[in-house]
Amino acid sequence: MIFPRALCLVLGIALFSGRLVAAPEDDYQAGLKSYRNGDIVGAMSPLRQASLEGHAKAQALLAEILDRTDFDDDAIALYRKSANQGDLDGMFGLGVMTVSGEGTKKDLLAGRVWILKAAESGHLLAINAIAQGYLKGELGFTDAERNTPDALRWVKRAAENDYLPAIDVLAAAYSSGNAFGLPVDRGLSEQYQAQANRIRSLDPGKGKKKQRRL
Repeated sequence: MIFPRALCLVLGIALFSGRLVAAPEDDYQAGLKSYRNGDIVGAMSPLRQASLEGHAKAQALLAEILDRTDFDDDAIALYRKSANQGDLDGMFGLGVMTVSGEGTKKDLLAGRVWILKAAESGHLLAINAIAQGYLKGELGFTDAERNTPDALRWVKRAAENDYLPAIDVLAAAYSSGNAFGLPVDRGLSEQYQAQANRIRSLDPGKGKKKQRRL
């Protein structure tokens, strides 16, 4: 009878340990569900618990909530913990707060490094932010950097995300050939313009929004 008891004890420990390991993810999922349902208050408790146990995605989401409610010091601390674990939302949030000087000293270049890390791994908002930085001279990009092949690469990646400022610039650039060293290409210009029209739900013939069908 000793062996079955020992086996039960081992299984019990394994199950208990598994529950503990799964708990942060369970808490994160519960918090995420509440957040998506608009219950911000209900989301905070499970997210905080998961964050305390080192869950990177929970840390990033809780940081976003705290950032929006002006608890900047707490938000950037959580973003930093999340970013240091390689979470893309954490990287992006830390970068944005550093660029704007929320909860930390304003540093465009240091913030851009974090945003760029997230963008290079495919974070859509980060890609758009880098493209916007090139287009508007933000994030510390110089005038010389704004008209380079690297700038064009990020603007095109943002256009793939349906980011309208990037699409509009490319449509105009291929129409006139006076940006990024691009040649005139009416076909590509029309493609980008059609993409912009689709996103805006415009009727190119009438220049106004189409009415939705009921």
